[in-house]
Amino acid sequence: HVTLVPSHPSYAVISEDGRQVRYQFQIHQPSVKVNYFYGVLGSPSITSGKHYWEVDVSNKRAWILGVCVSLKCNAKWNVLRPENYQPKNGYWVIGLQNTNNYSAFQDAVKYSDFQIGSRSTASVPLIVPLFMTICPNRVGVFLDYEACTVSFFNVTNNGFLIYKFSNCHFSYPVFPYFSPVTCELPMTLCSPSS
Repeated sequence: HVTLVPSHPSYAVISEDGRQVRYQFQIHQPSVKVNYFYGVLGSPSITSGKHYWEVDVSNKRAWILGVCVSLKCNAKWNVLRPENYQPKNGYWVIGLQNTNNYSAFQDAVKYSDFQIGSRSTASVPLIVPLFMTICPNRVGVFLDYEACTVSFFNVTNNGFLIYKFSNCHFSYPVFPYFSPVTCELPMTLCSPSS
């Protein structure tokens, strides 16, 4: 039974029952940065076993969800640039942007810049495009702590596997992670198969 932990009050608003989060733009905030995403954590923390939860994302044009390692995220609120969503940073997440661009966020790819004579190495975040035949209204997240895997399922399409992270490194407690991004429609935790 996952519930949402109260978050930064200006942007991510959690319902009284702790089952729904939505983004709320605050006009009085002088420096709103749309290149940052505001997220919240689920409770309880996970240190062993197999866990499954479902999230209703119907009609949203943007969202990010998955799990994160407790030491990599603040238990009260979370502000990230999209390039920070990587397993090496303690995030195993997928997301939707611009209504129909689904992606998994993988570790950065390193490349060397030899064509202009320098010997520098840079990292470019790897955003893996995900192609959906049926867009999910509900996403299932399955975490197997001992097997070190996080899997995402399109519950709308009979539980079709969307993406799976393997060889995850869970050396600390893990939390469910939810970001409504900048879409004001809610993300809602649902009872599985309801």
